Amino acid sequence: MNSRNDFCIEKSVRCHVKLFGLRAGSVFVCGLILFSGCRVPLTKLESIVQRHREAMAELPPEDSIRIDAYGTPVPMDYAKRMLPEGELTIEDARGIAVRANPDIHTVQARLEAAAARIEEARAQFFPQIFFAHNTTRVFQRPSNGLSFESLISPNAVATPAPQGTNFLTETLRNLVLGSDVNKPNRSAFSEHTTGLSLSWTVFDGYIRDAQLRAAKYVHRASAMALADMQRIVVQAVDTAYFRVQLAEEQLRISKADETFSQEQLQETQKLETAGRATLSDVNNFRVRMLVAKANVTAAMGNREIGRVALAELMGLDGVDLPVALELSPLQTETPEAMAKPLVSQCIQDALTNRPDTAQLKHLVHSREAQVRAAKGLAYPLVAATGSWGFNDNTNIRYSNEDQTSAAIIAVRWALYTGGAIEARVRETEAQLDEAEARERRIVLAVQSEVKQAVIALTDAQAQIVLRREALETSFENRRIVQAAYLGGKQPLTRLNETQRDYIAADANLARARIRLRQAWSELDAATATQIISEEN
Repeated sequence: MNSRNDFCIEKSVRCHVKLFGLRAGSVFVCGLILFSGCRVPLTKLESIVQRHREAMAELPPEDSIRIDAYGTPVPMDYAKRMLPEGELTIEDARGIAVRANPDIHTVQARLEAAAARIEEARAQFFPQIFFAHNTTRVFQRPSNGLSFESLISPNAVATPAPQGTNFLTETLRNLVLGSDVNKPNRSAFSEHTTGLSLSWTVFDGYIRDAQLRAAKYVHRASAMALADMQRIVVQAVDTAYFRVQLAEEQLRISKADETFSQEQLQETQKLETAGRATLSDVNNFRVRMLVAKANVTAAMGNREIGRVALAELMGLDGVDLPVALELSPLQTETPEAMAKPLVSQCIQDALTNRPDTAQLKHLVHSREAQVRAAKGLAYPLVAATGSWGFNDNTNIRYSNEDQTSAAIIAVRWALYTGGAIEARVRETEAQLDEAEARERRIVLAVQSEVKQAVIALTDAQAQIVLRREALETSFENRRIVQAAYLGGKQPLTRLNETQRDYIAADANLARARIRLRQAWSELDAATATQIISEEN
């Protein structure tokens, strides 16, 4: 008798130990999953920069050379902190803009999203493991034995009532529910299910391979979009910078005109006192002085507008450059600036360096991979699935009898889909044809853009030579007429003409010099050879 009691006690202890192990295992799995969920990395600037650098490191060399050193995200106050003191060169403005411009940040976000899609595509090669737990509390069930799932899902199959219930169970059931089986079951009960499931796609007709290649090409195309946005931003910075420089030249010319008119007004007032000039002559120079002052005001307004546009491109908060920060003045044209570019070499550089052409090339490769993925739908799909867990209709205290497990090998082959797969293939092939046509179109556009930029550059170089000679001639002519007017040998109208000619010649030369720099900027943008300061 004692040995039988000892055996029962030992069996009870083993059962409790086993149940404790099962409960502990379930708690451990739940805790591990919760811990993993709480370990989701935060989207901080440092992590974004690190992921961006890792994505850039995966680019092939022919693409990475198109991305300069300014592709990493920066804080919002970067532009303000990087402003130099005293003078802002065009290289400084470019270097700040290609990092702080919001359009750059937008494309950077798209690039990071493209890199994440590569990871999504790569994850399809690995098994998928899920943990699930369901607790259902049924407050009322019909007496026909339908489960709660059958009440909310029309496709659920009713589970028949268990057979072979003993006398005690039947008696308790009759006492609680009554003996009429047609009456609804009013007793509440719970259903608990806890388990792990694993699914793995063994073969899918190489669809995953094609989707992964497509995602990689889209990522490369996104990187080229970033480089192209940098190219566009640099060109816009140049335009705004040159606009400010042109306004500075117009301000210089207007101030010189005002000074000249002021001097002539004083000399004419002396002549009027001596009886050699009339009041009309005096008023003539007074009017010219007022017009020159108005031109000074207009030039100052153009300069401030250009500075605001430049500050916007540089990502400065408040779109305002510091008042003490001046832009570099126009320098004398160097021999390199006056050299004639070779059209064939410029076109070759453009087709080699332009990121937008590379972007469309990668999109074409992505479309090719998508065609391959569409064709893979005609192959059989082989998947393996396994599950392990517990199920109990009374409480969550699982035992060995509640354990359940299953393994499935599924083969699915679309033998006939009404032409859906063929239509999908034709759709992706049409998208491939469209991408190839766009690639050919961008090549023609690049060649046209380069040739137009070369023509504009050559014209600007010729204009500078002619405008400078015209300025020198008009200056000498004004000097001669001015001396003759003061000597009473030339009329006032002639002096006004020479002054207008001189001012117009000076303004035309300033515009020609700015046009030359703008032409070089457009050619550099067309060939993707902009130079950005390494100091930023």
